[in-house]
Amino acid sequence: MNFFAPFYLYGLSLIAVPVIIHFFNFQRAKKVYFTNVAFLTSIKEITNSRNKIKNILVLLARILFITFLVLAFARPFIPNENSGSLSKSNLVSIYFDNSYSLQNELDNKRLFDIGKNNIEQIKKVFSGNTRYQLIDNSFEGNVNFFYEGEKLSDKLLELNFSNAGRKLENVYARQIDGLRNNSSDNGNHIFWISDFQKSSIGDLNQILTDTSNNYYLIPLIPNQSSNLYIDSVWLETPFIKEQENNILKVKIVNSGDEDIEGRVVKLFIDEKQVSSATINMESNARKEIIMNFSVYDSGEKSCKIELEDFPVNFDDEYHFTIKVAPKIRIINIADRGNNKIKDVYSSESFFEINQYEISSLDYSVLNTADLIILENIQEIDNALLISLQRAYSNGTSIILFPAIQPDLDSYTALAQYPISIAESSSKNLEVDSKMGLAPPTMEIPFFEGVFEKVSPSMSMPVAVKYLEWPKVGTNLLKFKNESPFLTYFSQNDSKLYMFTSPLDDKFSDFAKHALFVPVMYKIALSSKVKNDRLAFSFNENIASISIDSVTKNDIFKLVNGDFELIPSQQIAGNNLNLNVPKNNLESGTYRIENSKTKRNGGLIAFNYDKSESQLEYYSTEELQTFFGDAKNVQIFAAPDEEEFAKEFSTKNISTPLWRYALLLALLFLFVEILFIRFWKDA
Repeated sequence: MNFFAPFYLYGLSLIAVPVIIHFFNFQRAKKVYFTNVAFLTSIKEITNSRNKIKNILVLLARILFITFLVLAFARPFIPNENSGSLSKSNLVSIYFDNSYSLQNELDNKRLFDIGKNNIEQIKKVFSGNTRYQLIDNSFEGNVNFFYEGEKLSDKLLELNFSNAGRKLENVYARQIDGLRNNSSDNGNHIFWISDFQKSSIGDLNQILTDTSNNYYLIPLIPNQSSNLYIDSVWLETPFIKEQENNILKVKIVNSGDEDIEGRVVKLFIDEKQVSSATINMESNARKEIIMNFSVYDSGEKSCKIELEDFPVNFDDEYHFTIKVAPKIRIINIADRGNNKIKDVYSSESFFEINQYEISSLDYSVLNTADLIILENIQEIDNALLISLQRAYSNGTSIILFPAIQPDLDSYTALAQYPISIAESSSKNLEVDSKMGLAPPTMEIPFFEGVFEKVSPSMSMPVAVKYLEWPKVGTNLLKFKNESPFLTYFSQNDSKLYMFTSPLDDKFSDFAKHALFVPVMYKIALSSKVKNDRLAFSFNENIASISIDSVTKNDIFKLVNGDFELIPSQQIAGNNLNLNVPKNNLESGTYRIENSKTKRNGGLIAFNYDKSESQLEYYSTEELQTFFGDAKNVQIFAAPDEEEFAKEFSTKNISTPLWRYALLLALLFLFVEILFIRFWKDA
């Protein structure tokens, strides 16, 4: 047995006090006068004997009281067999999982606060020359740097939630690298303080702990794991018009074990509530709700869906952006063109169409287009081909209506597939050579919302199968013999639409048919909204958005009120690719601003990773199955900071005995009181 404060043992000298009192008080003779004492001789002998026993017992109780009270102050302990491992290395590496799931509570205390207090307790159990490394989910700073306990406390004061999720195997690799870079290969102490959330902690089987270091797992398991959160949102019709009813679909998840009734879900556009819905959900269920809304002016809008939940509330809002009637820039390039294309798009103000003759085309305008329509171009020369390929790679869609006598090599170069004249096409272009088109299938998303009903007998255009290509791409319209009439090939978000027949009336009546306008509308609308993501998640690496009139030397920043941040970025054509800042942003909508010209480049919305909303944890028993066989791995069942300190001390330092000493001291004090109070002198 050892003592934490052995100097208190000098207090055992106080045992002399009751001994002195005993000899100078209880042993002093007392005279009692009687007229005749002969008959009291035998009674006196018995009484003196009983008093002597009582005095000795009282003396013994006082001695034991003082002895155990002094021992309690000296804090006796039995050294633990693991106590020697604490002194092998003075390096302690601590990982604290400061993800938003630690908003949950244990006994009305946030897991985040419990974890920080546990780190303070860790600092108390190690010696004063110990140096600490603190790693959180931000992975910021020099993780190879170890510092004193005082600096550790300062870092804890600065620590807040992080929207970056980390797998434990990646954290472990960083901890080991940091220890090795400090020339310490064994005997180190590695702590993992986390709620061990199954959706984000990673595969624990991939973590192969070595036997040369000591590992301590502190699972922060909440009292309850219920959570109501917004999983995702999407528009029924991606293109939003002014003063029209629009439908937003919202997926909501109840991950708890209790049913939910009467929760209100609200939709805000530019900080104004425009719609609401009341939901009832069963436990562990997902539900899709519909919210109707309308907007009365064009432009880009900041939106959010909001609900109420407690205590985990970081996912109670979902931010996103919408573009109302955005300008769609269309360039029509023709050789002896007509007004068929222009007439299609002139009825809507959000279509901005410009027509160019092939002989007077300025190729630089192609970079500003959302959609390029090639009409009756016999040969796509090399300069035009390069410009089209550049625009195509930057997100611009292209429509090709072939010429009557096309240059097949240049068409092939554009499509990247061999294009040829169909053998079945008639050289005289007689009406009998035209075939009818089959009704479109509603399984293709392209035609969603175009037809109320499709029947085999519905009127369809007729056309000549003039060009043909391999069976590649996606066929939107086909002849009745299953050969393609309209096919698109895709590259990233761009599409090349190929028509087999020229727009000339001799080849097809498609331009006069009722189907012509909705097909051209759908192509134009999809060319604009293809890149317009409603929102991005912090678990993504790149956020790509389209910006008008951008140059390679422009630098953009994210602005939200007084907050400004210039993230890593790259410009590719009209697209701005941002490296998603995982550590410096909160969820919300940010304005993209040109840092030089201060021109507004649009809005972008970020939301927290939904894996953090799935509150399912590895239990202490499950962690034991992963690490329980390793003697150098300890898993603590009590995350409360006081209980953790006791458990850690018992396992790694000693078995404290001061509590037992204090209880015995109180016991003997009570015994002394009983002797004095109830054992009367004779």
